[in-house]
Amino acid sequence: MTRPEITEDEILESLGPFFFIQRKAGHRLTGDTLALAEFVIPILTDTDTIIDLGTGTGAIPLLLASKTKVKKITGIEIDTDTAGTAKKNVSVNGLEKRIEILNIDYRELKSIFPEGAFSIVVSNPPYTRAGTGRISPKKERAGARAELFGGLSDLVDISAYLAGKEGRIFYVFPKARLSEMREELVKAGLDARRLEFITAKPGREPDLFLIEAARFGGLG
Repeated sequence: MTRPEITEDEILESLGPFFFIQRKAGHRLTGDTLALAEFVIPILTDTDTIIDLGTGTGAIPLLLASKTKVKKITGIEIDTDTAGTAKKNVSVNGLEKRIEILNIDYRELKSIFPEGAFSIVVSNPPYTRAGTGRISPKKERAGARAELFGGLSDLVDISAYLAGKEGRIFYVFPKARLSEMREELVKAGLDARRLEFITAKPGREPDLFLIEAARFGGLG
């Protein structure tokens, strides 16, 4: 595979067998994203259809494509520059037949996809609640870290819609917001099926959680 050309605003790294381009001004790949992918991978089958809400530069689609035979993965990214880099990652690795990147606000997806369109919904969303915490002056990092384009209730609502009655939903989120997550899942008719606590940095107490959710009774 030919080494791709990058701009002065980009950094070229590797992600499994693939080239992985990140933006210098954007939010970089972190351990929580890797942990989320590993949390999802064991349950995937070849026939699953996956959507990644807030895909950034496409790390989760690339990870899932590298470790599974899933044929349809859709990444959703609201920031135009970040989505452009995600599309570039798909192209330079020859994954156009398996991965599609859409530059759109995930809150608009009900007008594009029917209910239950995906068997797997994945998201590593912004952790900081709107109106709290410090907002980065760099727009790409700000949107990746803070709930500037929809909060947890919006995310859970659209996830429940996209997963429908039979799909599964996977998130990584701060431990401090676990009770809020549980409340939003119940409001959307979802039930937490699997929960695992992790730490963002080795040697520290767990500060994040991985969660799998589905419709009440949807998985038996």
